[in-house]
Amino acid sequence: MEKKKIILSVVMLLLLVVVTIGVTYAAFTFSKEGTVENTIESSTVMLTYTEGKTGIILEDALPISDETGKLLTGDNNIFEFTVTATLGKSSLIGYEVTAVKIPITDMTPLLDNEVKLYLERAIDPDTTYESIMEPTNFIPRETQTEIGSPVGSMILDQGNFTQEGTTIHHYRLRMWVDENTEITDMQKKYGIKINVYAKQDVAVVKGPNPNILNVYVYNQEAGSSNFCVTGEEATCVELEIPPKTYEAGTIIKYKVNDTEEKYFHVMFDEGDTLTLQQRENTNDSVAWYADAAKNTSGPLTALSILEENTKKWTNVLEQTYTLGITTFKDNAFTGCSYNFIEKKYNCSVNTYTLDKRTAKARMITVQEAQALGCTTNQKSCPIWMYNYLFESVKYGGTINKTENFIYWTSSAISGDSYLAIMISHSGDVYDSNNNSVSDTGAGIRAVINISKYA
Repeated sequence: MEKKKIILSVVMLLLLVVVTIGVTYAAFTFSKEGTVENTIESSTVMLTYTEGKTGIILEDALPISDETGKLLTGDNNIFEFTVTATLGKSSLIGYEVTAVKIPITDMTPLLDNEVKLYLERAIDPDTTYESIMEPTNFIPRETQTEIGSPVGSMILDQGNFTQEGTTIHHYRLRMWVDENTEITDMQKKYGIKINVYAKQDVAVVKGPNPNILNVYVYNQEAGSSNFCVTGEEATCVELEIPPKTYEAGTIIKYKVNDTEEKYFHVMFDEGDTLTLQQRENTNDSVAWYADAAKNTSGPLTALSILEENTKKWTNVLEQTYTLGITTFKDNAFTGCSYNFIEKKYNCSVNTYTLDKRTAKARMITVQEAQALGCTTNQKSCPIWMYNYLFESVKYGGTINKTENFIYWTSSAISGDSYLAIMISHSGDVYDSNNNSVSDTGAGIRAVINISKYA
């Protein structure tokens, strides 16, 4: 059946509201000038948009996937704006970038769950942007924030300006019709306006990520009163308040999307983000690279399967990386040789370099595994890293599986071109002549990034 078209008109008006203690609201509606500035004591906050462009108009828009929406280009698809703060000494300004719906009266409005918003902020405005808010339906606030974002608005980004001098945040906002929207002959319309609220001397305190459902203290000492390696032992201690810093191994029950909840272990706490590994194998019986007898191509088969099975994890941050270039832990090298004295792998060459990848999940590197305590033939990995593998109970785990006894890392052996490196059910990291890159005797485990805060 041929898809019918609907019209999505998006009007994005810009409004800056700056609040200071003891001073009334000052509202500025932008017009042709493109720039308006408000002075707060020794500081200024300024919102800027492209001259002559006050919004985005999308006509004849069809529902599209999030993957397609995030790549939209062109004047009618991307709205760019900047928020600039110039601070004097000993200043702090909390800010919130919010969206507010424009009432639709001239035609049937699209529902909030029929439209997706996606916000990026520049790392380098000329080349690189990072996701600040993954594709999300409009969710109105039920209370006003201390900074000033009102009931009915939705916070897209928030933070604090604290650095003396000028700080500039470059943003790109995209909006599209959700792929699950039912198409009818009726024209529909949806509009939002962007507000920036700021308040001096009031810090934005971010709440915990609401998708972190439970946090358990990891303890692999068998027989102890708080023994907990899976999150489901009766002795597990659940934290009512998430910790400021997560220890490696900490167990998190996480809502990866609207319908799926999964268990993960903390690998590293990076401040505002956490790197997690799934508790079980995400997939079993996977080749590292099925179409080659050499490791010089990289784990193309394993990564493709992993990415396909995690692409709908909408509550997980995307990772953009290039194996052999991006540093995950210690160094970026992909090729490793075994050091018999140190009983560990030294990764000092690039066996392969894959093209840049953007995905919800990746595979653990040897450098990360060793940073977490894994060595070769030592049963030194923490139990959470090798539990849920074949015969893992024999080596201190709690669950035995029947499919696989190993899972792949993304690192390879530099001296033997047909071998990649694995983590085994016996608690070590190793390579085996019995498992070449094309064999399907190993699994893969998702390594993801999530935000610690809402």
